[in-house]
Amino acid sequence: MNLAFWRYLLILSLLFIFWGEFFDSGGTLNQLAFNFALFYPVGFLVGYRGKSENLSSAYIAAFLFNLLSYLIAYLVEFPIESWLIVVADFTSLVVYLNIGIYVGRRAQSKE
Repeated sequence: MNLAFWRYLLILSLLFIFWGEFFDSGGTLNQLAFNFALFYPVGFLVGYRGKSENLSSAYIAAFLFNLLSYLIAYLVEFPIESWLIVVADFTSLVVYLNIGIYVGRRAQSKE
């Protein structure tokens, strides 16, 4: 794994710790807002930096982070309300990461 992967995994972990206190663990809209708070900043950073290896590292880090969070929830027997939320979670990960990358690239090109 390259340095960019570990950097994005660290950023996601820190954002998770920070935003975890502000969002409750119930509801689809709450989960989507929480995902925006996690994955949009990482996508923006990837787009702003503009390196191609960062793109794949960010996707791998985000998917691994999401998988690990569900694995931990399963191991501590935290109830998952619906598998529809899991599908929406991974879909929103891709959408928010792509939006962040797009906005980051636009911001970087304006400079």
